[in-house]
Amino acid sequence: MLRPTRMKKIQILVLEGLRYEIIKRLQELGTIHLTDYSEKLADPEWRSLLRPCSLSPNIRKISALNIAVNRLLDLFERYHPEEREGFIKGIFAPLPPRRLETREIYGKELIDTVDDIIKKIEAEVEGPVRELEKIEQEILELDRTKGLLALILPLEIALEDIGESVFLSISLGIIPKEEIENIRERLQELTENNFYLGARETSENKLVAILICLKEQASFVLANLRRLNWERIEIEGQQGKPKEAIDSIDKRLVALGEDRARKEEIIVDIAKRWRDELKKHRELLMVERQREESQNKFAEMEHIVAIEGWIPKDSSAQAVQEIREVSHKACVVEVLDPGGKDDVPVQLKNPKLVRSFEVLTRLYGLPTYNGVDPTLFLVPGFLLFFSIMLTDAMYGVIALVLGLLLIRGGGRYNQFIKDGGVILSSAGAATIFIGALSGGWFGSFGLKFTLLAALQVFDPMIQVTAFLLIALTIGLAHVNVGVVINIVDNFKRKDIWKAISENLWFLFVQPGLGLFLVGYKSLGLLFIVIALILLFMGHKAMSMFQVTGFMGDILSYARLMALGLCTTGIAMTVNVLSGMLYAGGSIGILFALIVFFIGHLFNFLINAMGSFVHGLRLHYVEFFTKFYQSGGTEFTPLEMRFEIVQIK
Repeated sequence: MLRPTRMKKIQILVLEGLRYEIIKRLQELGTIHLTDYSEKLADPEWRSLLRPCSLSPNIRKISALNIAVNRLLDLFERYHPEEREGFIKGIFAPLPPRRLETREIYGKELIDTVDDIIKKIEAEVEGPVRELEKIEQEILELDRTKGLLALILPLEIALEDIGESVFLSISLGIIPKEEIENIRERLQELTENNFYLGARETSENKLVAILICLKEQASFVLANLRRLNWERIEIEGQQGKPKEAIDSIDKRLVALGEDRARKEEIIVDIAKRWRDELKKHRELLMVERQREESQNKFAEMEHIVAIEGWIPKDSSAQAVQEIREVSHKACVVEVLDPGGKDDVPVQLKNPKLVRSFEVLTRLYGLPTYNGVDPTLFLVPGFLLFFSIMLTDAMYGVIALVLGLLLIRGGGRYNQFIKDGGVILSSAGAATIFIGALSGGWFGSFGLKFTLLAALQVFDPMIQVTAFLLIALTIGLAHVNVGVVINIVDNFKRKDIWKAISENLWFLFVQPGLGLFLVGYKSLGLLFIVIALILLFMGHKAMSMFQVTGFMGDILSYARLMALGLCTTGIAMTVNVLSGMLYAGGSIGILFALIVFFIGHLFNFLINAMGSFVHGLRLHYVEFFTKFYQSGGTEFTPLEMRFEIVQIK
């Protein structure tokens, strides 16, 4: 409970022909964290005995199939999107996850099955998709042409005349209004006044122009006009006036839209028939890929495969039995103690009620294998700090209700949401208790009721000095717990010098100062001298920084008082503002209710976040640093994990 799960090293030698059966059974067990033999093979002695395991050819096939499956699912999602729950509903009232039943298939059978499914689907969608691409391309081109026609709408010209005839060239273009005279002058120079230029203003405050000149001069003229910001408009294959062409394009777009809808219906029908099959087999492929890729960690010699990993002590006997059974005892299995190693993967082990708080420990970092798991100490400290900083029973009720809704909502299907709900509801329950003692019921609003007022034993807004002393006393006790854990842990590790010289001085200086102040000066001085000796033995020139560091850590707990006063002060301010509005008649009552509701909701949200952050900070910075060694590697066993598949 105060240490991670005890592990055993498991080493397996098995015949090459049984490799797949062994790894499949290990995956089904889900209790072995495989280690990579490549580190050992860097040693020449090991390399003389073993070589890296050859890569499975199935990995490339599975990757290609995964890409094809994802491509088809993306296609189905484009034309037939799945309904998804909103964020709020997904957290508080999600539907049960849909399960797809299937028999277990694996290996070559799985690869061949998925390959056949992909070929069937691709044969069905190939035609409709190709036609849809053509339709989309034509729609884009027509939309572009329609936009150009809208620009030249004021010209009222026959579109079939645009282009080159035997002697003349007719061109369209867009020009800035201020350039029209410059263009005319330039045309006179270039064509010796043999041209026609007509222009009409567009909605974009530019001019759309038609230019008629001799055919042999056209390319030279247009090249020069580009320097004067002439943007040529090229429209091909259109007949009649621009308005008539636009009407014709609109009719064609309607026909294309209907054709597109028919093709999309074909793909939607295919999606309805095949989507579940693809999703189901994609998950089976994922498990198969893990199975194949895990073999890259093995080593081999002639006809023999070597496997190594870590397994929880309580699961080792069953694993050995299963391995021998699946290999028909044609194997060698050895289970070893890790000794004093610290590079063992870490699996946290806590009681059920504490397990949800492991997420807070993970935010800081996993402990080392031989280190202390601080989760059990974090829970009471975090709940106490959160409740003191939020210090309002009604805010605690809100947190409790929200936490329970999370547990009963998304927490039924999502472990992370459940953990968040447990933490929030526990913090809410603690806040109700502390809030009742401090008289916090939406600030002082609830104290109008005699029963609630009778529960109050402490007023944080009046007894500020006492509140500060309480906060610092809690801080001192919390730091002491961290120091004691460190000393006990060092003694268990048989590191006696570290246990004595590191922080033991802090436990002597406190009773020494206490005895000195109450009159037992000789005894007090004795404790203080011992503390100073231990301090200088362990820290030498850095001793003063140790003293100031501990003082700073304890003073940091004053934030408990500061945030508690902040919550209460804002709540009382909201009540005062609401009371002032309430006296203003019927409209005032309405605004008073709005201010009361929004004000307290804001106060709850902002101070609940502050209480969460600072509650963790006091643990991470002031508490964990006294004893906690993070940096452990998480225990990640090879396992069969399905989200939607349910094996029959």
